[in-house]
Amino acid sequence: MLLPPLVGVINKNLLQQIMTLYNKLVKNSDWPATTIHDIAEKVAMGPFGSNIKVSTFVPKGVPIISGNHLRGYFLEEPEFNYITEEHADRLKNSSVYPHDIIFTHAGNIGQVAMIPDGCKYDRYVLSQRQFYLRCDETKVVPEFILMFFHSTYGQHELLSYANQTGVPSIARPATNLKKILFKCPPIEVQLEWKAQVSPLIGSYINNRDENESLASLRDALLPKLMSGEIDVSNIDI
Repeated sequence: MLLPPLVGVINKNLLQQIMTLYNKLVKNSDWPATTIHDIAEKVAMGPFGSNIKVSTFVPKGVPIISGNHLRGYFLEEPEFNYITEEHADRLKNSSVYPHDIIFTHAGNIGQVAMIPDGCKYDRYVLSQRQFYLRCDETKVVPEFILMFFHSTYGQHELLSYANQTGVPSIARPATNLKKILFKCPPIEVQLEWKAQVSPLIGSYINNRDENESLASLRDALLPKLMSGEIDVSNIDI
């Protein structure tokens, strides 16, 4: 069992390895440039604010993704707000699934995270401040596009459409995302790259999830220990 500070160090190192392999693939290559529009199956926005209100939340159902879940490279799953399945069905254009890449377009702009395989729910719904890219996986590997948007160049391109007046926001997010150019290796080359990085990604997500489970257990047990509800006086050390 890894201690939380050590998990952070290990996961930072894993992300650095993944990005290094991405940079190695695209650096000094003659791969053709293509646009996000050319490799997108779909780019769509979250719902209007009036479509999801606090009054529509339910204890269990389809989880709503907000910026709080997009702090890293892959969707983080602390506590969610939920809407009913029926409500989510009416917002199907804002429903997202594993392999979709989620962006924040207002507030903490620059956030980019992918929904990985093995997540807690079959589908999610975006909040009003998010939009998403669904890749055509016959053309690109979603993890490759994720690394592009976490690269210095990819972040620069995304934030080049930012409006800093008032709440930071990306102007016409869906339209402008489609304009962004990137180096696009052949899909066969991307799949070889994915085979290299998949074990690293798997380790990163497993470490993070274990760390979150330990933190939840700590938060549940500590008040009981402090109140004396759990008696540890008879435990031999």
